[in-house]
Amino acid sequence: MSDRTAHDCSASQTSQRLPRKHPPRHHSAWVDVDLDALVFNCQAISRYIAPARMIAVVKAYGLGTGAVMAGRALEEAGVYMLAVSNFHEAILLRKEGIRCPVLAMNGLLPEQMELAIAQDISFFGFDAASLRTADALGKKLCRRAKVHIKVDTGMGRLGILPEEAGATRLLLEGLTWVDLEGIASHIASPIAAEHNDFTFRQHATFLKVCETIDPRHRVVRHISSSNTVMRLPELNMDAVRCQAVLWGVSYIWPTPWPLKPVASYKARLVQVKTLPAGHNVGYRLKYSTARPTQLGILPLGTIDGLTADHAGKGYVLVRGQRCPILAVCTCESMVDVTDVPGAQAGDEVVLVGEQRGETLSAMEFAEMGGISFMNLLTKTGARVPRVYWRNGSYVNTEVFNQEDWE
Repeated sequence: MSDRTAHDCSASQTSQRLPRKHPPRHHSAWVDVDLDALVFNCQAISRYIAPARMIAVVKAYGLGTGAVMAGRALEEAGVYMLAVSNFHEAILLRKEGIRCPVLAMNGLLPEQMELAIAQDISFFGFDAASLRTADALGKKLCRRAKVHIKVDTGMGRLGILPEEAGATRLLLEGLTWVDLEGIASHIASPIAAEHNDFTFRQHATFLKVCETIDPRHRVVRHISSSNTVMRLPELNMDAVRCQAVLWGVSYIWPTPWPLKPVASYKARLVQVKTLPAGHNVGYRLKYSTARPTQLGILPLGTIDGLTADHAGKGYVLVRGQRCPILAVCTCESMVDVTDVPGAQAGDEVVLVGEQRGETLSAMEFAEMGGISFMNLLTKTGARVPRVYWRNGSYVNTEVFNQEDWE
């Protein structure tokens, strides 16, 4: 999904559209994104983590909800820094006018480092070669490279090893075009209490590396992310990196903090028809109706984030009632609405969200399909419009890499 097309309404469009209680009429499926909930969560979590500062992670296009719109809202909320994984996400934020500090967390190639320095994007230095390259490119551009040293304290991923800390410090002392902004690491098992000993060893190792590289504590140290912040706040340092909890979802459930869901996934029934008992539904003859069945057709399938496991295990909400998902095809899914009086084409269907007092959370709907909520949110197809709301009013839409054409 691209955020390039997220756009503000003109004054004339706004006067025609506001206030809006429903998405544009031509959308048969969409994701509602509550930017006020995102800001609420950010401000609430910031209070809990203080004095640590918030590095708001908007990778994977803001958990599939739009990195630009999320980034703008979080920038306005005063976050210390935004962070992404893939480099093109950082470039996108800059192109869309976001000016607050941005950190690219994947390892960058030299061509990417050069762009990062030119666009004032911070990035990880993860070995001697990457640091030397950053220094050479900074000299070439006459701009200082803003670098965070990434330390591998047990994740087996990007970063220097702890025993390389002394050599890294000596190397940094000889680099004239590198500004060391921070030192970072990542907890390998932040959720499991049985791994606490390993987690605390990681933290202790990281602290020793920081004291070697930055003995006067002049740069920002960060190791905690969403789950560690919530479960082990004593590991918070100068800053923490949060994403899932900002969107109101977490593997730690129920959350100890009052968070609001940011994304709701909705659709409309495009057909309701009666099938006789014994009629096949879906691919590979896996399901046959056991009774005369009112079947509702949804314009969403596996390319929109659902999985084959949702069939027979999952539910959606129609008129406030849970309706079983009978089959999931590539582009459509079929649900049983027999027990929903009056169900008809055009009725709103909720996959994630609230309807008439009944709720399906992202965590619950994802588990029905045998996936994580991260996979559900990030793999919802680009063809599904993202509809943005502020103060209860429609703001704009991102859809199909095209501007909203209502």
